[in-house]
Amino acid sequence: MTYDTAPRNLRAADADREAAVERLRIAAGEGRLTPVELEERLTTAYAARYCHELAVLTEDVTPPRAPAPAPPRPTFVRPHRSPNGLAIASLLFGVMWMSWFGSVLAILFGHLALRQIDRSGGRQSGRGLAVAGLVLGYFAMLWFAIGVLLFITP
Repeated sequence: MTYDTAPRNLRAADADREAAVERLRIAAGEGRLTPVELEERLTTAYAARYCHELAVLTEDVTPPRAPAPAPPRPTFVRPHRSPNGLAIASLLFGVMWMSWFGSVLAILFGHLALRQIDRSGGRQSGRGLAVAGLVLGYFAMLWFAIGVLLFITP
């Protein structure tokens, strides 16, 4: 604890006196004190019993403290969004539909992916992939149904 931040009734230690004397010598070197004033203050500093007496001796020759640096501005980082695996699988099954079973999987994975993306709170991406897989899956199911109907009807 330094002498200038100490409570009023705290007794001065030798280190406190030496710090005050050093500050007075620096002030005299800067031209803030005349040699006569320096001698008077040095005598008073060595005789000081309390820290507040040392603070009074140096307060008019000590430059004001530098203001505390401003806290750093926050840096906003866009969170990394990972693509949803089911959305990718939906698109892949929609493109390579493997007859009607692939279309069913594309539709199933597409709906599951959309649900997971909605619940992720923005941590997952891939909504477009899931929708594309759904469109391809429904389109393939439609063609499959049309083919079955054409085959069944004479």
